[in-house]
Amino acid sequence: MDKLNRVTAKVDGAEYSLIGEISQEYMDEICQTVNELLTDIRKTDPLMNRNLALLLCALNLSEQLKFKDEKIKELTLRLGDMESVEELREQIRIYKEYANRNNEIYKELAGENEKLKEEMEAVKQSATQVNKKMRQYKYDVEESRKTILDLQNQLFESQIELVKANKNSGYDD
Repeated sequence: MDKLNRVTAKVDGAEYSLIGEISQEYMDEICQTVNELLTDIRKTDPLMNRNLALLLCALNLSEQLKFKDEKIKELTLRLGDMESVEELREQIRIYKEYANRNNEIYKELAGENEKLKEEMEAVKQSATQVNKKMRQYKYDVEESRKTILDLQNQLFESQIELVKANKNSGYDD
């Protein structure tokens, strides 16, 4: 059992000394709620006597308490028994494990994806260099083909001149 405290309740201008397990701060909050409700009740009829206002305040607070009790019962029924709650907690734990594992897999795949992007970039650069070399080789082959054709033409012209020179010198067999 907690320590008993002497607290003062201030309701509608009157002070009441009480002994209980609550703190003065908590009692002040309760009294503030009661005083606000009394103020609201008196706004409806400023001439209402104090006892009737306190009775209406008590009835309003009782109604609020009953409403909250019914709401608690409704929520308790919706919540079900503790086994259902434990089952839900277990499912949540399993889902969290799945989510954590999925996050790990995502991170692994993201890392692999980055590596593949880097490799792809390296392959692109390599392909670009190969294409440059192939263009150079095609150019070189074309130049060599032109040189060969020029040399063939020169050889052919030399052979024609040789044949002409042999004819002119009388070397005709």
